[in-house]
Amino acid sequence: MAAAERTESAVEEFKRSSQHLRGDLASQLVDGAPNVSNEAEQLLKFHGIYSQDNRDLRRERAQAGEVLDYSFMARVVIPGGRLSPEQWLSLDAIAEDIANGSIRLTTRQAVQFHGVLKTGLRPMSRELSKRLMTTFGGCGDVVRNVVICPGILAKEPEGSLAKATDRLATTFRSRSQAYVEVFVEGELAASIESEPEIEHEFYGENYLPRKFKIGIADPGDNCIDVFAQDCGLIPGVHPEHGEGFTVIVGGGLGRSYANPDTFARLGDPLAFVPLAETEGLIAAILATYSDLGDRSDRKRARMKYVVADLGFEAFRAEVMTRYGKALHAPLPVMPDINTQDHLGWTQHANDNFQLGIRIGAGRIRDFEGGPQLRTAFREIAQKFSVVFIATPQQDLLITEIADQDRAAITAILSAHGVRDVGELGGVERNAMACPALPTCSQALTEAERRLPELVDNLEAKLSDHGLKGRRLQLRMTGCPNGCARPAVAEVGVVGRTKSSYDLYLGGGPQGTRLAHLHREKIKLEDVAEELAPLFDRWREEGKEDEGFGDFYDRVLVP
Repeated sequence: MAAAERTESAVEEFKRSSQHLRGDLASQLVDGAPNVSNEAEQLLKFHGIYSQDNRDLRRERAQAGEVLDYSFMARVVIPGGRLSPEQWLSLDAIAEDIANGSIRLTTRQAVQFHGVLKTGLRPMSRELSKRLMTTFGGCGDVVRNVVICPGILAKEPEGSLAKATDRLATTFRSRSQAYVEVFVEGELAASIESEPEIEHEFYGENYLPRKFKIGIADPGDNCIDVFAQDCGLIPGVHPEHGEGFTVIVGGGLGRSYANPDTFARLGDPLAFVPLAETEGLIAAILATYSDLGDRSDRKRARMKYVVADLGFEAFRAEVMTRYGKALHAPLPVMPDINTQDHLGWTQHANDNFQLGIRIGAGRIRDFEGGPQLRTAFREIAQKFSVVFIATPQQDLLITEIADQDRAAITAILSAHGVRDVGELGGVERNAMACPALPTCSQALTEAERRLPELVDNLEAKLSDHGLKGRRLQLRMTGCPNGCARPAVAEVGVVGRTKSSYDLYLGGGPQGTRLAHLHREKIKLEDVAEELAPLFDRWREEGKEDEGFGDFYDRVLVP
C-alpha cells in the first residue's frame, strides 16, 4: 500500500492537533493528578519526558484498587555529551532534590533522570534552563540528541567537528516554543493564532513518522555505532571537495516481537557531502523520510524501512530530488575501523589529560556499601576547571585535566571507592544495559538490575575455560527495541518474556556486522553455560588476538 493510501495512526492526529506540541499540557501539569492522559503522554515525549510507573508495585496497587506509583523519566539533551562543571553541578542538584538520587548516562550521550514527580517537572526544567540545558527533543518524532565520538571532542574541543555537532543540534531542533511556555515559564498554552509558528518544512504539522538519530564517528573509531544511525557521518577529506562527511543512511537496531516484518538493519553509504553543505543534505534526507515514512504503523515507521522497502538506489534518487543537485560518491568507509572505550588516562596535544571512568549501565549514584560516584564527581566539579563528557558506552570522561591536578583527582576518586580501569574484568569493561524494569513501560524483563550477575557469571566462565582477562562485548536489553545496541554485539542478550531472553552472538566491536540469533527463550542463569563450549572452541580454534564475535562469525555461522 502506498504511503498516501495508508490510514494514519491515532498518534499522527494527536501531533497535528497539538498546537505545535502544546496540547493541554499546561493545565494537566497543575491538575493535582500524579499522571497525565494518554494523549498528553504522546506530547510529553517531544519535551523529553516519559510517563512511567513503578512496575514492581503495579500488581499490588492494582489489586488493592490504589493509584499506581506514577513518576516521570526526563531525558536531558546534551549534544556530544559535553558538560561544564556548572552544568554538572546543576544535574547533581536535580538528582538530589527532584529525581531519585541518580544521574543516568545513556547510549546517546544524553542524561536521564528517573523518579521525577509531576510537580517536579517545571522546577527541573527551570533549573536546566538556567544552565542552557533542556529536555526538549530528548524524545519524540524529531531529530534526537546528536552524538559524536568523545575522542574527537577531547582532542579538539573547539574544532570543526565539535562545532558541527552543536550546529546540527541547533539546526534540527523543533522551532516550537511550547517547551519554554509550558515548562520553563509555566504559562497556560498560548494562542498562536495571531503569530503562527513556522515549523521546519521537514517537520510540518505532525513532525516525523518516528525518531531520527544522527551520529558523528571518528574515522578509525566506531564507538558510536555509526552504521546503526538513521544518518551517520564519517569525517573525511575529499580530493576534490575538501573537508566533509561520508553520509551513512538507513541504520536502526530495534525490532518488535509483535510484528515479524520488523528487523535490525545497518546503514549504507549514501554520498560525500562538503562540511558547509551537511545541513542541506540532512534536511533532504529528513524530507524524504517525512514524505515516505509509514505513518500508519509506528512499529514500522523508522527510516530504515523506507530504505529497505524502496531499495537503496530508489531512496538515493528520492533524496537527490529533494536536495536539488547531484550527490558526490562516498569515500571508502572506515577501512581500518576499531572501537575505543576511552577508559583510563590519555594525554592530548595541548598537554592536558583525560580520564575515562567506567559507569556500570550508566548509573551514577552513591551506592550503599559501594562507590560514591555522585559525591566524587560533585567534588571534582566544585574544585577543578574540567569538562565532563558522557560516552556512547554509558561511561564518563573527565577532560581538560591540568597535569598538576591529576594526583588530586585520582585521590578523590580513590577515596570514594571509584575503581581504576585496571581493576575491571574483560566483560565488565564493555558491558552495557538499558534500564528496563521497574520503570520502562516497554520492558518485558530485567536488564540493568541483573547485568552485574550476568557479568560475574561470564567472567567466571571465561576464567574456568582458560580465557581470563579476554575482552568480551556484552549488551543486554529488557526488550527488542535495542537501546543498548545488542544487535551488533559479540554477545547480545535481549528480553523475550518475563523470565527469558533471546541470545544473539557474532557481532563485534567494529559495529559492521549484525549478530546472529543463537538461541531463543533462554533463562538468564543459563547464558554462561550455553557459552561455555563456544569459549572452548574460541580458545582452541581462534586466531591470535581474534575477538569472540569475529571467531563466532567466521567458524560457527553456516
